[in-house]
Amino acid sequence: MSKHYKHRGHHVSSAIPAGERLTLEVLAIAEKAGAKAGYAVAKEELYRSIGNNNEILNEQETEELLAAAQRAGSAAALLAARKVIDKTLRSSFRSNAEPQLSADPETVATQVSPKNYEEPLAQYSPSLGNFQAPRKKVEQHVLTITRIEQLSANMVRIIGAAPDLAGFRSNSALDQYVKVYVADPELGLVPPYDIHALRHRLPREQVPRSKSYTIRWVDTALNELSIDFVVHGDPGTVGHWAAHAKPGEPLVISPARSKSSPSLDAQYYVLAADEAGLPAIAKVLEALPAQAQGVALLEVAEATSMFDVKHPEGVVLSWLPRNQDPAGRSHVIAEALRTLPLPTAPIGVIAHAERSTVKAINHITKYGNLDKRATHISSYWTLREGRLGVNLPRHSTQLF
Repeated sequence: MSKHYKHRGHHVSSAIPAGERLTLEVLAIAEKAGAKAGYAVAKEELYRSIGNNNEILNEQETEELLAAAQRAGSAAALLAARKVIDKTLRSSFRSNAEPQLSADPETVATQVSPKNYEEPLAQYSPSLGNFQAPRKKVEQHVLTITRIEQLSANMVRIIGAAPDLAGFRSNSALDQYVKVYVADPELGLVPPYDIHALRHRLPREQVPRSKSYTIRWVDTALNELSIDFVVHGDPGTVGHWAAHAKPGEPLVISPARSKSSPSLDAQYYVLAADEAGLPAIAKVLEALPAQAQGVALLEVAEATSMFDVKHPEGVVLSWLPRNQDPAGRSHVIAEALRTLPLPTAPIGVIAHAERSTVKAINHITKYGNLDKRATHISSYWTLREGRLGVNLPRHSTQLF
């Protein structure tokens, strides 16, 4: 879940005195450091909230919260820096900068009085909203879509390429993911997108959208990478863009990120995912050792949504069509997990799905015989329609 607050460029004019130029530089550094601190604190609180299964924000709301935290942090740091510089300059001017008055009465009248002296810091007092700190380079990689593979009725694989992958570097993590940025073609925006500047210039609904996706594979020999997309949603969403993307169009992604990759040496595995988590689980299935044992519970819209996934022979793929149930409202994974016969050996659980489904999985496996090093359960998205959680009988927690 990454959109960082960007700073606008500030260029110091050569006409500004050296002392005042130093003041500008100190203020810029203070604002930048404050923004980072505000972002870090907000991000830590969000992760703590997720870990405690509290209500979480969607991706757009999270971005706005982090941006607001950065602005608040930079404003506080800037105000503190101004106070320090103001105090320092006042002391300096009182001790070193008082003008020497002439003894000649005719000359005294034309000289500047210390009481009327205006310090340089008071002359430079921009509002926080207009202050421009040094800007970082926009971190986006722009590839070109070379081909599109239809994996199932509602999932496509988009392959993008660029010389040297447009600077993209894989971090080789099992849970490697990127943010995919999509802009309205009618606006004529040219990537990479300056999201911060566009938020100030465009209405919210016209700012390029972004969403996190698992990198399925990277081929450095061919300078290609692939991402699997669930095709759904209204115009303007990333899923809708993926359904209509064509070769030759740009594929705009962030640098590679990851959270925590589980070990793959458990005696038995239970894997679970809905469509959103399917690419990540498919990647785990491909990475499991050939002798791995287990089961994968894969929720899809209907039988036609199944597709080929490489997996060890000892891992059984159990496709769970939800048929008439909409995404995010199905209980098929929880119901299948609750009735699943399992060995007594320690079990590794890897699950990526809608938030309430993940809570149900956590509820069922809470008291189980788990291999903690091989267990990773995370929410990939949240249904925003007031869905109630899955109600399971209390004795079902003793499944493992």
